[in-house]
Amino acid sequence: MLKLSFITFILLFAVNLFAQSPHGDELKRDCADCHSSTNWKIISSEIKFDHSTTGFELSGQHRIVNCINCHESLVFSKAKNDCNSCHKDIHQNSVSPTCSNCHSTKNWLITNIKELHQMSRFPLVGVHEFQDCAQCHKKFSSLNFEVQGIECVDCHRSNYMAAKNPDHMQAGFPTNCQQCHLINQTTWGFSNFVHEFFPLVGGHKINNCFSCHQQGTFNGLSKDCYSCHRQNYETTTDPNHKQGNFSTDCSSCHTINGWRPANFDHNITAFPLTGAHVNTNCNSCHTNGFTGTPTDCYSCHKSNYDNTTDPNHVSSGFPTDCKQCHTTSVWKPANFDHNATAFPLTGKHTTVSCQQCHANGYNGTPTDCYSCHKSNYDNTTDPNHASSGFPTDCKQCHTTSAWSPANFDHSSTAFPLTGRHTTVSCNNCHLSGYAGTPTDCYSCHKSKYDNTSDPNHSAANFPTDCVQCHTTNGWTPASFDHDNQYFPIYSGRHNNRWNSCSDCHTNQNNFASHTCNAVCHKNDHHQNEDCFRCHPRGNE
Repeated sequence: MLKLSFITFILLFAVNLFAQSPHGDELKRDCADCHSSTNWKIISSEIKFDHSTTGFELSGQHRIVNCINCHESLVFSKAKNDCNSCHKDIHQNSVSPTCSNCHSTKNWLITNIKELHQMSRFPLVGVHEFQDCAQCHKKFSSLNFEVQGIECVDCHRSNYMAAKNPDHMQAGFPTNCQQCHLINQTTWGFSNFVHEFFPLVGGHKINNCFSCHQQGTFNGLSKDCYSCHRQNYETTTDPNHKQGNFSTDCSSCHTINGWRPANFDHNITAFPLTGAHVNTNCNSCHTNGFTGTPTDCYSCHKSNYDNTTDPNHVSSGFPTDCKQCHTTSVWKPANFDHNATAFPLTGKHTTVSCQQCHANGYNGTPTDCYSCHKSNYDNTTDPNHASSGFPTDCKQCHTTSAWSPANFDHSSTAFPLTGRHTTVSCNNCHLSGYAGTPTDCYSCHKSKYDNTSDPNHSAANFPTDCVQCHTTNGWTPASFDHDNQYFPIYSGRHNNRWNSCSDCHTNQNNFASHTCNAVCHKNDHHQNEDCFRCHPRGNE
């Protein structure tokens, strides 16, 4: 018996050792986590198994649900965790199959339907937020939330077709109600259409569309002013737009804020308005209309030109281009730019009255000095210009700044002044006038030539060209180039061996003759013979 009991124990142990779990191979748990040690009975309060480790936490109503409600098989891994596996879709597939999108595990009640709707493809805004669900969801009573569409016309087609003021269908209006109607309005009143292709601002900001759009004519209207405002254009008389051939583009002068004030931008024309022209009445220039109006000054200001006497423009032959002297600001002061002529004004000429030069008019006025300054020339005595035959071109000696000091540039003549000549009074040379004054030295210095005795120039028959020995810096020291003209006395053996010219030129009346032995070589041999017979010139 003892042997049989031992064998039975061994068999039962082997069966338990090699038996498989009824919950499948994937459940790696100790049986004691759920079952008691005395039997296989499960006591809920003693279960050690944490369901959250499976990825499906038991919360709310799921905590009190019997396990077999979800786990129909002992193989727990076969249980599904999607809502539809346990819960029938009562919404007939009209919403998401994931119940947790709207419901919680506490109960099936929904308290945030508006917030949930905001996450749908049709958020509830404006008047839609307060509407009954059944108005859009026709099968709402059976909890079927399917809708026909989310476009305005899907719900409001009857409103669109019934609208007659204006007739939406006839006018071909779009079916997107939001283009004209606000979603937060409680009525269909028009207040939201964006007229961006032709902004309705200023005077165009009108509530009655039919002011421009006749019934059924909402497409193809012209955007140019004249198409709507032709009557305004044709009936305007101040000025007469039609007669004046005005542009039909009203925006050239008017703004959309109102017809007045009108403002034409004259700067876009060939005659921009400046100065006093800005405030001049249009009719003052456009008396014959606005087309072909001349732009030259004389056409408008002929009377001003003809009646001006100070100076008289007509008799003086003034040009009719007023802007040469006047500006558009005022007639006076007038300012003629004399620098643009052949006679620019400088010095005292800038302050001289115009009439002093233009006594006989402004055309053909001479530009030479003598024409205006003849009396000055004729009456000048220091020196006397007329008797001296001075040239009548005053600018040779004078400037436009003043008559004196006068300064004649002698360097521009055939006799430039150098040395002592620069300080000599003009009359010293020009005793007989300024025309034909000789330029040779002897004409002015004859007395000096005749009275010089060391050596005696006249007796020695010296040449009268003083520059051979003298400079303009002074009469002394004088220097005759004896070396290059005759034979060296300033170089060679003669250098520093003579005291004066008379050492060799013993005949003061004739410097062409000389003797070697008169003073220097009187003790040398051959006293009475000419040295040059034996001694060639240049070796002295």
